[in-house]
This record gives sequence, structure tokens and C-alpha cells, in this order.
Amino acid sequence: MKKIVIMFLNLIMMSGLAINAIGQDSDKQEKVYAIQERIYQKSHEFGIAAGYIPDENYYEAFPVGAYYMFTFNELFAWEVARAQWIFTSDKDVKNDLENDFGVRPSEFSEPKYSIYTHAVFTPFYGKDAVLNRGVVNRETYFLLGGGIVNYDNKKNFEDSSSETAPSLSFGVGQKFFIKDNYALNLELRNITNFREDDTEWRVYLGAMERMR
Repeated sequence: MKKIVIMFLNLIMMSGLAINAIGQDSDKQEKVYAIQERIYQKSHEFGIAAGYIPDENYYEAFPVGAYYMFTFNELFAWEVARAQWIFTSDKDVKNDLENDFGVRPSEFSEPKYSIYTHAVFTPFYGKDAVLNRGVVNRETYFLLGGGIVNYDNKKNFEDSSSETAPSLSFGVGQKFFIKDNYALNLELRNITNFREDDTEWRVYLGAMERMR
């Protein structure tokens, strides 16, 4: 028993010395900073944007349009305007209600177009090796903004009416720099539309191409 106690005490002392030595070595080590200058930085950015809204009630919605962005520095930018026309096609549930059951909801709201402006914050920048054959620079950004969404409200036994609702938008995106004047963005946004009768939450999946 005495030998076991002595061995245990020796182990504790050796562990303490080892931890102390590691601590001293780490203190002596120089701090390393990974600093990467960002390339392909443009003050003015024009491009096209396309997306998909999967959770519209009765329509498959595909926004397509263009945007203009002004970059202040490596961290902050302003997407001054993003205007998109929304192309739609009927979902199966709409066709089933009308054709199979002869039922038509009191109102179909079809999105027509949207206009947004966003503040953009880009805290992350890096590069990836692709199959060890090339390097792709990329950055991760967050966006927050607002705008409007226009709807065509089609009602039973009444003429259709137009509604323009204020909208809040926020999300995250990744930008992949392909060439000096070309980049590809992938985005995921949450959209909140404040309509007259209800508040709607929508998910936006999108891609953008920077042309210059």
C-alpha cells in the first residue's frame, strides 16, 4: 500500500512539472496571425440574381432580376437595390383543388415582383484548394435589409387586386471569386412579408453572378 501511495504522489508531481513546462513553452511562443489580403475587391458591383421560394402556398416562385452593390471596405457593403420579377407556376395542390375537387379558395395570392436594399457585413474570407489543381477565393457574408413585395390577389367572383406589402429580409451567403470580373454567390434568406391580412414568412434560396 505504501509503494502505491509513493508511486501515485510521484505521478502527480511529474504531471505538474509537465504541465508547467508546457505552459512555459506556450508563453514563449510567438503569436501567429493569419492575414490574407482580399483580392478581386470591387467598389461597384453589378450582377444578375435568381432564386427559388419553396414555401409559397399555391405557386412555385422563381425570382429573377438584377442588383447593384457598393463596397465601402473589406467588411461593409451596401446592396443599394435588388429588383426581381417573380415567375410562377401552379403547384399541384392548386390544380387538385380546382380540377379534382371543384374547390377554389377565397383568394389566390400570386407574387409578382420584389425590390430590396440590404446592408452587408463580410467578416470571413479564405480560400479552398480544388482537387489540388487550383485555388478558389471565397468570402462569407451576412445581410439585413428591407423592401417591398407585390402580389396579385385573385378572388372568387371579383376582379383581381394588387397589393404591395413591406418586407424584412436577412440571411447569409457565400461568394466564390472565379475571375477578376466574375463571382458566384449562393444565398439563404428569411423573408417576412407584412401583408394587410396576415404576416408571411418565406425562405429564399438564391444564386447571384457578379459581372464586373
